[in-house]
Amino acid sequence: MPGFPERLKMLREEKGLLQRELAEKLNLSRVAITHYEQGTRFPEWDTLQGMADLFDVSVDYLLGRTEQRRGHVKEGPENISTHRTDDPMSELPEEARKSIEEFKEFILRKYRKKEQ
Repeated sequence: MPGFPERLKMLREEKGLLQRELAEKLNLSRVAITHYEQGTRFPEWDTLQGMADLFDVSVDYLLGRTEQRRGHVKEGPENISTHRTDDPMSELPEEARKSIEEFKEFILRKYRKKEQ
């Protein structure tokens, strides 16, 4: 099974991207992409996640740990494999977060009354 360097090169070529173009999309240098494809360096976690998102594959596939391009998603409430690890709320100003919380409370109060 191919490892990370081979997978990265294969995915880049599938998308028809030059190393320079991939580097631009990931905000990296072309030399960094060369090192990754040669296996002489390994990307930081956030870069690895960006690559997986760009190529629409799982990080496990990108690393060569599985042949499945996308992670397996189980049906049902026990599934925790698809939860977000980032918090989009953290990028909002405090005032916006407060407004969202107030709206959430409004909706909860409104629909709790209807259920009773």
